[in-house]
Amino acid sequence: MDLQISTEKLKFSPETLRELAACRKNSEAAVYTCLQKLIDDAEKFRKFHRKRHEKALQRSIQWGAEYNAYLQKHLATGLKLKTARTAARRDFIAAHPRPKNADDLIRANEFPGLSRPAIRQYHKAYLESLLAGRRKP
Repeated sequence: MDLQISTEKLKFSPETLRELAACRKNSEAAVYTCLQKLIDDAEKFRKFHRKRHEKALQRSIQWGAEYNAYLQKHLATGLKLKTARTAARRDFIAAHPRPKNADDLIRANEFPGLSRPAIRQYHKAYLESLLAGRRKP
């Protein structure tokens, strides 16, 4: 199968265009090798990107489940929703202290954002995962 592709219609970085230009001057086998390397690199990047986003989603769901446990605990004590959210956020912040120095930061695992929007995002991801059936309550 012969396939001719015009690079003018594609959006490549200058570095990739330089690699393609250098490949054109070589033999046909070298051109295929060069193109295969570019495609392999693109596949590696997409795989890495997808895994990174999946891992971030799993962490969000985990932190959302933790926050939800705090929220349900405070709602069970009879607090109003807004007060229970505030108390649950305080509990969540207390459970995830920030590293105090550079050594702690290096040794620390991933830690969640502690802002109200970040915690709301984790809780939303957790609730959506329950609806999607990804995780059983």
